[in-house]
Amino acid sequence: MKSYSQHLKSTREFGEEIHNRFSLTSVTTKKPILRSSGVFPVIQNQHYSSSIHFLGYWLLKRNIPEVTLVITLRNADGKTLLKKTEIIDVAKAFSVNLSSLLLEIDFDTKNNFLGSIETEFHSTKDMVFPYPALVLEYHNEKFNTCVHTLGRIYNDLEDLKENESFKVPESGFDIYVNDDLNSFLSFVNGPLPNNEGIIEYQVTNLNSEKLTGTFNLGHLKPFETKFIEFGKYIQNLSNFLKNNSGSISLKHNFEGFYPRFLVGTIQSSLPSVSFTHSYYDCTSCSEKTDFWNLNNDTHHDSSIYIPLFTRNNEYTNLIIYPNFSPCNFFVNLELYNKNGEKIHELPKFLHVDTAESKLHKINFNEIVSKYENNEISCSNIICDFEDNKIPARIKFGLDVGVYNLKSRLPCNICFNSKMANPQIENKPGSFHWAPIFPHRNSVITIGNFSTLKNYQRDSEIEMTFFRNEDSSTISKKLTLKANCEERIYSSDVDIKQFIKTEGWVTIKANNPYIQGFYFNFNQSGSVSGDHFF
Repeated sequence: MKSYSQHLKSTREFGEEIHNRFSLTSVTTKKPILRSSGVFPVIQNQHYSSSIHFLGYWLLKRNIPEVTLVITLRNADGKTLLKKTEIIDVAKAFSVNLSSLLLEIDFDTKNNFLGSIETEFHSTKDMVFPYPALVLEYHNEKFNTCVHTLGRIYNDLEDLKENESFKVPESGFDIYVNDDLNSFLSFVNGPLPNNEGIIEYQVTNLNSEKLTGTFNLGHLKPFETKFIEFGKYIQNLSNFLKNNSGSISLKHNFEGFYPRFLVGTIQSSLPSVSFTHSYYDCTSCSEKTDFWNLNNDTHHDSSIYIPLFTRNNEYTNLIIYPNFSPCNFFVNLELYNKNGEKIHELPKFLHVDTAESKLHKINFNEIVSKYENNEISCSNIICDFEDNKIPARIKFGLDVGVYNLKSRLPCNICFNSKMANPQIENKPGSFHWAPIFPHRNSVITIGNFSTLKNYQRDSEIEMTFFRNEDSSTISKKLTLKANCEERIYSSDVDIKQFIKTEGWVTIKANNPYIQGFYFNFNQSGSVSGDHFF
């Protein structure tokens, strides 16, 4: 893991400059990113298959006229089965389907497949980020689940050293183990063999009780794909979780690849899968660089907008995992309607003392139900840290699901709260994008919220919709007032008529504070989603 400040310097996300200590002139030694890659565990069986989706965003965001995509299909043992290239020179929706790749190698589709797809994008211009904006999807006609790019193979030794300067466990997601639900961890090993893969775990249940131990994965081959059900490796896990969700922290000895894991849960009865990605467990991160220096009274320490789904048997939970750098803070809740009117305010709703290592779940259905005839559609989650000790990484989980249908699994979105950064105000606007799956009852939620305490800035927004059939587009414009939310539905007639199979939407705003999520509500009750790119 590299420090958050180093991350900002390497991406220069807010215009950060690197100055020569011997000169007043601005210089940089940053190497241009000419290869951006991701590697994904993929599955095809009698129940579901896998796909990877992306927008040709390089043309829109970076003004790069074309990139070369190299696709590598490997089996579970890491053997290369197929390698092919494609030129991406148009801004439209693209997909890489495992079923199509397996047909190209004459794979018998009656057999199950476990392996990986590596995607490498090459350019002659700086792509800034070494990981591309892709979405992994597992799917059948009854469900889909999706998450953005996670693991990747490092570009070079410099890339490896920068990201493995110090190692921390992976955490920050829900786990279940019972007669129907089984949570798992999956990853693709890097190019280096591991003679003995070892994972030390700490499980936390809803009572914040701990269960610790170690399990051995044995020899890991180069590019080997592992798929590990926790219940098979951790004894008495089901009894420990007591038929509720919990969390887990995973300390590992993996090397040679970026270890952001695919994590989730299988529901056998549907059958279906719900997954997300792991995140840093920062409980041991207590150095100066692990905290954010803020001396600005005009901002909250951090805040984040989340949409609320609390009607028609829908539910929304905010999960606060025991993975923070050592600190104490209050969680304050502001509840708004879609027009930006503050309906209720719940100051100091929850106090978090990281020394207690508790797992917290905020049930928004219980909160919203207390207010009659409410029009609450979203919440601003504000964190006030004691002694100005603000962690550089503030990680939450957002669970959205539906009661009383066949699916028992919500989505479990891994996302960060926005830390106050006055430099953001110097940005002229923002640019985001998200996928649309029109046959999944997709919902795009856009929020205009800020860390500023007295936030009053409106935003002009232009949305452009793309599809995979061709490069044609349609556009919509709207004005989003401060603290307002807008929801875009794939069932809208013009969107439904335009996007036949799958597509994307870009959100361009003259305001740097625009945030958002996308969700897919399947008729089975399965919900998938993620935050915007």
